[in-house]
Amino acid sequence: MGLDDDLVYHADILIFGIILIFTLASLPRAYARFSRRSEWSQGHILRSIVTLPSTKPKINLNLTLSYPVDHEKPSFDRGDSSTACAPLPSQYRISLAHVVDEKALPNVPIRDPTVSSIWHPVASVLRYRVHDNYSVNQVLLMLAYISIIFYVSFYQSDPFTDPHRAGFVITSQIPFVYALATKNNIIGMMVGVGYEKLNFLHRLVGKLMVIGANVHFIGYVYKWSLAGDIYKKLAEDYVRWGIVALVCLDLLGFCSTEYVRSKSYNLFIVSHVASLIIFLFAACYHEPTCVPYVMAACVFYILDHVVRAVKTRVTTAKLRPLPELGITRVEVPSLNAGWRAGQHVRLRVLSSSMGWWGWSEVHPFTIANVAETPEGMVLMCKKTGRWTNSLFSMAQTASYGETGMEVGRNVRVMVEGPYGGVGHTVMSSYSGAMFVVGGSGVSFALSAVPDLIQAATDMKVIDIVWSVQDPSSLNPLLPLFTTLIQKSPSARVNVHVYYTRAVSTTFNGMNLPQGITILPGRPKLDKLVNAAITNTMSAGGVNGVFVGVCGPVSLANTTARVVKDSDNRLCTAVGGVKLHEETFGW
Repeated sequence: MGLDDDLVYHADILIFGIILIFTLASLPRAYARFSRRSEWSQGHILRSIVTLPSTKPKINLNLTLSYPVDHEKPSFDRGDSSTACAPLPSQYRISLAHVVDEKALPNVPIRDPTVSSIWHPVASVLRYRVHDNYSVNQVLLMLAYISIIFYVSFYQSDPFTDPHRAGFVITSQIPFVYALATKNNIIGMMVGVGYEKLNFLHRLVGKLMVIGANVHFIGYVYKWSLAGDIYKKLAEDYVRWGIVALVCLDLLGFCSTEYVRSKSYNLFIVSHVASLIIFLFAACYHEPTCVPYVMAACVFYILDHVVRAVKTRVTTAKLRPLPELGITRVEVPSLNAGWRAGQHVRLRVLSSSMGWWGWSEVHPFTIANVAETPEGMVLMCKKTGRWTNSLFSMAQTASYGETGMEVGRNVRVMVEGPYGGVGHTVMSSYSGAMFVVGGSGVSFALSAVPDLIQAATDMKVIDIVWSVQDPSSLNPLLPLFTTLIQKSPSARVNVHVYYTRAVSTTFNGMNLPQGITILPGRPKLDKLVNAAITNTMSAGGVNGVFVGVCGPVSLANTTARVVKDSDNRLCTAVGGVKLHEETFGW
């Protein structure tokens, strides 16, 4: 018993030590972020503030395709989609010196140094995808965690003769699995990342607990069977409570599989909540030694729900359909501040029109606009399943507004957040930025790019690479993209739209604004990333390039591979390349 205590104690101390190391490594980035006074009030709690009237164009809600057409000449090169962006012309760079008064600009934000954005060879290895979409750095963390658990489980111990060790080890992991499961993740706060970035560790610790609990039970069954008193033992109350805890863990393990999550997310949620609560009580009745660990888990769980209640707002939202994009635009005018670019909220629609259980479901969506504007918070919810299809159908319902009959309707919603985002990274501290987005993932770029333009820093180049199925998807966002290009005081903004679905419409004569291109096929990301780096260097940028990707997991994996394989000399010369990924999946 003494050896078990010592091993578990030192294992927990080692895990805390690893967390502390990552916390210390994140301090320079935390300092770079919070040295800006505005960051203390952004990214924490949604709120409403009084803003000046905005002159920004709103998304075009006209349901017909309405591109301006010039019948004299085509507006874009119909060549291969692998064509790289042209370097910045010298005359463009000279004209900026006359237009922008550098002394009038605010100080450049403190750079947030990271290994991934400075030492490219190391970052290339860490970003490499090994198996099942896990990167090398994630695999190394998981291997380290598994090694610690296996060592304390099997050191001078045989699970068939000493099954108590396995039970004691999984008991010590209860606080960690609960802390990693919370939305307001204290471990994530310490290391400067969102809860979704640590979810792979939550799943790992959960699987280890399921395995350990079964080893613990099977070991005792084997031991009792040899002693001939298995029926006597199974009749004791503490053993029965242990079986209840085991059933809860096995149910959690089964309902957490990818198949169940994708086929019945509600079953996954209900089983999680019920089993996690019952497990805590059963563990305490099974073994009093579990009580301190269960109390720690309860503290994390209760604090998380208290903070979630504080971060939740019940308000009215306007639903509008965007048929070209297959997206429902959710406008929440009563919330217009409190988030950072790239963050997401969890949305619940309080309407019987969502179905019997639809009103109880909560779904995450990236915020699609910059904070502190009169229009309020905007979400773009793509049709991908039953819930989002019901939301789109609601948005298509005609209602009466100030101008008479209009498409869309007002509904009561519950908005919780903000969460996630780029952590301690300060995007405006980089000299260049590139956003690779797919479908509704464009919401990440729509919130980040206006924020970068308003920051008035030394950002030189901003590229948006948007992959869609149909070229008509550009229509609703064309006014917004045009204004971003025209109103940028110093940074050159380019929008590259790629469509993958064959269309019968001809684009000869389409007259797109300068800076916007539309091409068939998938984007050649390797050429586009190298072009962004080259253009940033040509404009005099030496503070690195930020590459953000938001969309399907496959798009994130491709972008990560391209950034990993980028030319080391270019990446070093530009000051490093920082990759940030935003993907959601059940």
